[in-house]
Amino acid sequence: MDHNPKLVSSEIAALWSAYMQNSMSYCIIQHFATVNEDDDNTVVLQTALSNCQYVINEVKQIFEKEDHALPIGFTQEDVNLQADRLYSDLFALRYIKYTAAAGTAAAAALLEVLARNDVRALFSKISERFMNLYNESCDLLLKKGSFIRSPTIPPMQKAEYIESESFISGLIGKHRPLTTIELAHISKNTETNSIGRTFVAGFSQSAQSPEVRKYMERGAEIAAKHETVFRKILLEDEVPLPSSWDSTISQSIEPVFSDKLMMFHTDSLTVISVAGYGAGIGASLRKDISGHYTRLLAEILDYGRDGVKLMIDNRWLEQPPQNVDREALRNRSE
Repeated sequence: MDHNPKLVSSEIAALWSAYMQNSMSYCIIQHFATVNEDDDNTVVLQTALSNCQYVINEVKQIFEKEDHALPIGFTQEDVNLQADRLYSDLFALRYIKYTAAAGTAAAAALLEVLARNDVRALFSKISERFMNLYNESCDLLLKKGSFIRSPTIPPMQKAEYIESESFISGLIGKHRPLTTIELAHISKNTETNSIGRTFVAGFSQSAQSPEVRKYMERGAEIAAKHETVFRKILLEDEVPLPSSWDSTISQSIEPVFSDKLMMFHTDSLTVISVAGYGAGIGASLRKDISGHYTRLLAEILDYGRDGVKLMIDNRWLEQPPQNVDREALRNRSE
């Protein structure tokens, strides 16, 4: 007899999150594709749309087969394809690269908690598709001379062991040079803040709710502040600063995305920042750097909590699948 196990909680969580993220991204990339004027971007944009649609359809099939409710997610009601452009075509390409990398990493990381063959096969395929998209977008950015690289340092002359605890100092006085691992995390977190700042700045001028506009303005200020902190660390270490991201935002105030979508996207970017800062703390041996991360992490956690409250107040936050409330069942007759 064939063994047909039901979906376990980690598999439901992975599928639910994939549906939410890709239905959101599909709306955003649709707008990018509609206003795109750069012929070089066309194939990458269409591949990105195809990837999102693939994930949406596959998750839908599995949930329907298991009689599991499909998430509401995001639909054509959450994007106005007649609206004027909000961001440049180059920023759209960089967004594709960024989200393709995030999608690849998320799908690969989830494999560890997936048991069912069909779910593992799906996320293996998702990882493969998004990795290919990442490489395509990287190649195009390199061709355009617009790939933002990490800082360059001289090659290491010889391998050696750490000899003094001064290696982990840095709060007071002179500190040792940054390691390449610390540089990599600083560069990645600078990139996350750059793309987040550009997004929420555009959201702030096109949001319909005054509360959402104010929240997005606050987010842009926080991201700019965090970028400055990271760049200052590089300057003090005399590390060449990477180029800034293209942050061209049009003057359009016409709503492109629903406030619900913009809030969800901002929350997603906040979650990525939290993960990035946590990884940065773990990888940074210099106390001053881990101190910066800890302080900045507290600020974005506070920002994220306020965003969740705002979404709940407006009934925009969709409830993830959860366990049965046994107490409520026991007390149903009271």
